[in-house]
Amino acid sequence: MKRMLFAALISVFSFFSCQVKAEEGEHPLRGDWKVEFIHPDIGQVRLILSIEVEKNTFRAHTRKGADKIVLGRWTSFLGRTFTSSFKEGRFIVVEEGKITGEDNGLLLDGIFRSPLGNYYFKGTLVEGKLQVDLTTKSGAVRATLSGNPLAEVLPLADYQNVLEQVFEDTERYLYNRRLIEGKSWQAFKSKMKAISTEVNDDLELVFAFYYYAQKLPFSHFALVRGTMEHIAVNRSEKQLNFEDKGKGIGVLTIRSFGGSTVEMQDAFRLIEQRNIAHLIVDLRGNSGGSIEAGLTFVNHVATTSYDGGVFLTRQWFDQHSQLPTSAQRSTFVSFSDPNVTTLLANIHQQEGIVLLAEPSAKARFRGDLYLLINDKTASTAEALVYALQLERRALVVGEKSAGAMLNSERFSLPEGFTLVLPTADFYTADGKRLDQVGVQPTVSVSSNDALDYVLNLLMNKE
Repeated sequence: MKRMLFAALISVFSFFSCQVKAEEGEHPLRGDWKVEFIHPDIGQVRLILSIEVEKNTFRAHTRKGADKIVLGRWTSFLGRTFTSSFKEGRFIVVEEGKITGEDNGLLLDGIFRSPLGNYYFKGTLVEGKLQVDLTTKSGAVRATLSGNPLAEVLPLADYQNVLEQVFEDTERYLYNRRLIEGKSWQAFKSKMKAISTEVNDDLELVFAFYYYAQKLPFSHFALVRGTMEHIAVNRSEKQLNFEDKGKGIGVLTIRSFGGSTVEMQDAFRLIEQRNIAHLIVDLRGNSGGSIEAGLTFVNHVATTSYDGGVFLTRQWFDQHSQLPTSAQRSTFVSFSDPNVTTLLANIHQQEGIVLLAEPSAKARFRGDLYLLINDKTASTAEALVYALQLERRALVVGEKSAGAMLNSERFSLPEGFTLVLPTADFYTADGKRLDQVGVQPTVSVSSNDALDYVLNLLMNKE
């Protein structure tokens, strides 16, 4: 009798246990999702997001232990020990997730944490489609996620094939072939080959590429996925902002040189209309951009024509191991027209291209010029800062710049990836290389204090 009762209890328990598991498994949010993650720093990557659900709460994360695959055992140990970036070795974690219902689906809220930043996770699940905005405190959309339940077999792509094309393009088009003969390139190549057999999704591959590319002796080398339109999540954001501080003082904030020449010209027409005598140009956090907007800016503040530096191409380094002499520089093509198409054509045809600043005929600023920089000021921004500093046209205030100044181009790869690759080196008019070095400010102050420093300097002049 006892055995029969015990068997019955086991049967009842098993039934309810199965029912609970069935109910748990039926939740539309639970399980593995194939997600498109669009972020301006890494492009449009595919990743696997595992979501756990309990009642009206959820937790989401990428693969456990991915840090060991990408960073190695020792570095991953240090990362977990001294930072909160890699909980259990996961690159992305969504915490404090809350689920609320609506007529047509579910509303999702949580906190998104990753090495790319922490954001508010605000999403919906409607008819099996996950849609999420990652926002800042101000509500600005920084990145997006969208996805469906995972149906593919992992890995998501042939990552070995992607990297083989990376290696081929780099060794063919990198501005100096001697770099690919060095130990650092060979180490990078070997490490990425090994990792390509272990990663499961785009995110893991891109993170690995970024991490090991930092050890190479050149910048502007990156692996992204998707078009530039996909990467620019907030495409409506203006790149320029002008503020009249009164007393002839103006502040022009240039977030990047990714804007248009028209936008730059309009800013200087406004500066001219306001009779600005002291112009502070805030380039803190400006990561560069197009030579078009950069040269347009320089031409509006130049007081005379001057040499803005030289691009040296693969054609030069194939024939020379030294920098060009003055006589050799005089034979290079001069470039003053802010047109990126023309510049790239010359880079593929010429040994060297000399950048020339030519004062603009309209809305030229002739007053006092101050440039604010920090360790995020890079690329085109660094070249123009150094040139204006060298010509004693501007007082440069802040922190040393990033040291990432090369000409880069984009090459299409399999699986929708794009390789960003430097195709020309850059040297200043006085023969200094900015890449891996940076620009030293004239006045060194904390980045946070740079604007106040210049404003106080100008106020005290009154």
